[in-house]
Parts: sequence; structure tokens; C-alpha cells
Amino acid sequence: MPSRTGFQWKATALHGLQRLDRRSEHRCPVTIVVPALYNVMPAEVFALGWLNEIDSLATIRQRMMHVARLLGWDVFTFHTRHSLDRYFDSAIKAVRETWLNEGALNPEAMCQTRKRFGAAYDYHSTEPRLVENLLIQSSLMDWMTVRSAGKPFEFHVIGTGLLSALVWSGALSFQNAVRTAVAVGLSWDSRLNKMADAEIHRTGVALTDENLGWLRFQRIRQLIEGRSSVSMSAELAEFPELEDPQRPFWFSASAKSEPVWVETRKDVRAAFEAVNLASWSPEIPLAPKKDRITGRVRGWLASPMHPVAAACRWSFHNYLLATPATSMLFLNHIAPEGPSSQIPLLRDAFNGSSAATYRSART
Repeated sequence: MPSRTGFQWKATALHGLQRLDRRSEHRCPVTIVVPALYNVMPAEVFALGWLNEIDSLATIRQRMMHVARLLGWDVFTFHTRHSLDRYFDSAIKAVRETWLNEGALNPEAMCQTRKRFGAAYDYHSTEPRLVENLLIQSSLMDWMTVRSAGKPFEFHVIGTGLLSALVWSGALSFQNAVRTAVAVGLSWDSRLNKMADAEIHRTGVALTDENLGWLRFQRIRQLIEGRSSVSMSAELAEFPELEDPQRPFWFSASAKSEPVWVETRKDVRAAFEAVNLASWSPEIPLAPKKDRITGRVRGWLASPMHPVAAACRWSFHNYLLATPATSMLFLNHIAPEGPSSQIPLLRDAFNGSSAATYRSART
């Protein structure tokens, strides 16, 4: 993880570059990129310490309870059930028992979660993953806004991260966002099952729920790792009730899409129509045009296992905001420093490297 010294050194360097540039001291807001998915592996939010931070814990816990009442299954159980890191087993058990005693976890919802998503291949079912991601991302976006203490920044959300941004901006209630995530996820899972069924008939493999599940799992995993592509639009029978965003933000339908500024209900509707499963691809998204000219600093609200984390290795303009500590270092030392004008674009270490260069789940 980045160190306090590293952040302070980069902040000093940014300040020095701006003094050498000798232009106006008008501060532009930094950009915080919100990928389509926050985490790739189970229990990452737990392992990264977001449940140890009092404000993020309160929001995540409250929204987990809300989802359980609304859907009948539990996000905490889904998020931690398939963790293969035994180091966190005792801590997960302690949190589970505490929340059960406090009434934050519903035993019936936990049982329903194990029944519906108990197999390992179910972790890449798009319905629960969209709900899990919405809960996590919207909570962390709220936390970043509160902890920024007025420091200017702009969110740039990618693909399915739009649902989180709509909750954060006030354009969509959390309850309606959850229902929308379920509707989109069920539609995508149905189409993925049809693709898996066709592949089974083509290859002659036995037609079982397990074989269908693993074929669906592998297709999504290959998409996330950048080894294949899947395009599915978010087809809904009817759109949710949308409002004008109280906070505008940047949106890209996919990594290759040109970012658009979302500030009206019409913009929200257009962005929603562009959401696609292809946004789960690990490619580094295009920055807004003005950022490409100035080389403006970007934070990345993603876990260290996410492929986009590669963009932050030895980078002068990109910072991984994976934990509360690194997020606060970014807000306290990097966000206030820049940029006031054009920063010379440096050749970052990740340039020219694949965005999907991270440890495979098999290792």
C-alpha cells in the first residue's frame, strides 16, 4: 500500500511543478474514477478495513439491513461467504456474531443467501454482484464526500458504477437503485445462462446446474480479466423514477467511451440507456478531454486486486484509494495541490502495459 511519505513527496513535487509553470493559481478539482466494479474477489471490503472506519461502517451496515429487508437475502453473507483467505475467518466470524446479536443480520436472510448463492460459481452471478457493488460504491462515495471537507473533486463513473453515482447524486433513491440492479442482473443472468446452455449443447458436456454455473462463472471471469468480451445492454421493462442530480459527475459507458457530464434528468436517462455489461472489462478508461490536456491528477476508488490498480503503480498522476487511510492521504495531500493549470505529462510506468496484468485467481 502507498505510504504517507510517498503521498507527501508527490504532493510536494506537484506543488513544485505548478510553481515552475507560473500560471494562475485557480484550482481545478481532482478526478476520482469509480470503475464499474469496486472489488474483484470476495471479502475485499472487509479485508481493506472499510468496516473498521466508523462512518463507512455505519453507512454500509445500514444499507445491508435495508437490502435484507427489501430482497430477503444478506449482502454481508454473500460478500464474505466465498473468501478463500483463512486469515480473516476469525474476524469475519466475530463481526457476524456481533451483528447477529445486535439484530443487524437476519438469520433467515443469511440462510436464503446460502441457499441462492451457496455455490462458489454463484459469486459471479450478475444479480447479487450488482447489488453488492451498488451498496459498497455508493457508501464509499458518500464517505469520500464527507471526508473531503470541501476539497474540490469530481467523480468519473464507469458503466454499472452509474447506479452508485445516481444514489450519491440524489437522482435515484437507494431502494429504487437496488430494485433496478436486481432487474438488470436477472436479465443478464438469464442471457448468460442461455449462452452457457448453447455451449453445453455444442460441446456435449452434461447439462447440469453445476456445469451451467461454472460456464457462466468463467465467462464473467474472463470478461473481468480482459480475456474475452461480452456485450449486454441494460434492458428494462420500465425505467426507475429519476430526478435531476444534486451533484453532477462524469460518466463513461465503457473504457473506450468518451466521458460525458451528467447534470440533468435527460443526461441521467441517456447515461442509463448506455449501461452495458461490457463495462466490466479491465481496460483503463479515457479521461475527460481537459484532463488529457492538463494531465490532471486522478484517484481510483477500487480494490488492489482490481485490474485498474495497475494504473497507479509508480504513477505521478494516478492514486489507488483502496483503503480509508490511502483515501485520506489523497484527500489531505494530493487533492489540495492540484492542478492549478497544465502539469507536464510524465511517462507513467503503467503506460503501454496491459490493464489486465494482475494476479490470476488461480494463483
